[in-house]
Amino acid sequence: MEMETKGSLVTINIDGKPLEKLIDVVSKGIGTLYRPRKIRKEADAQAYAIKVLENAKALSASESKLIEAETGDRIAQRLVAREVRRQENIDTVVEMAANNLQNSTVSDEPVEEDWAARFFNIVQDVSKDEMKVLWAKILAKEIEKPSSYSIRTLEILRNISYKEAELFKKLAEYVLIHGGGFVFNENDVLQKHGIYYIDECQLREAGLLQSAEMVSRTFRSNQNGVNIHKIIYGNWFVKIMLPSQTQDVNMNIILLTQAGSEIVELMEINPKMDYLKEIATFIKKKNPSAIVQYARIIERNEKQIRYETPLKDV
Repeated sequence: MEMETKGSLVTINIDGKPLEKLIDVVSKGIGTLYRPRKIRKEADAQAYAIKVLENAKALSASESKLIEAETGDRIAQRLVAREVRRQENIDTVVEMAANNLQNSTVSDEPVEEDWAARFFNIVQDVSKDEMKVLWAKILAKEIEKPSSYSIRTLEILRNISYKEAELFKKLAEYVLIHGGGFVFNENDVLQKHGIYYIDECQLREAGLLQSAEMVSRTFRSNQNGVNIHKIIYGNWFVKIMLPSQTQDVNMNIILLTQAGSEIVELMEINPKMDYLKEIATFIKKKNPSAIVQYARIIERNEKQIRYETPLKDV
């Protein structure tokens, strides 16, 4: 796939199955055959605007014959502007998704039509570029592997304000993945990093954090042999090793919801060594025999994680 910029128009050349599936999903989502912006002619765009204008005038006339012609024209122009803006939003997200699908292997499983319809009904009104990036990643991932993102997650992300998104982005810098997403919450660690209780409450109301405030997670040792717990932190692989017949480690945490866990996987997280050291210090205080190591992840998928060796002690 190649990508080039001509003025404000982004041209994307992507071939094969990823493109075919992308166009199929978009077409089902918007209810008509989708043609990428790069192959739509200017005349087509003008014809589209004229058609929307005519439909809008007909709609205004049918709703009230008492509407003055000038008022009807203003209504029609407003509807045209809205639909053109919506089309631009869809085109931008689709082009970003196509770029994300470069060299991807996509599943033969189809994306559910209800999911696609809900997705584009939301995306058409997304105006901020930062949010479009997230929506494009969701679309690309769903095309690669359908059912990666639930409709509930789409609705939660739809209703998140830009301020809440920025707050969640800040919290995401401390999210660990072990099954679902969670945040280490001992010794006022989040407050030390500028995230306060009121922020947690706001993210709970937004549907990104689970409502229960007092949650703990236990990392257990085995009766025989070393028990290894594997955690993902951004692009780091973290290994917690507890020798047999030693103390279990119980820590207070904040749990993300399913939507929060799905959304955080879309974000670029820069791991913080001081945060990881705080976690390691806590674990070793609970179990002096524990070993905490980390390494940069080279490749990660559902089946395996490849990371640099040797691992380093925290």
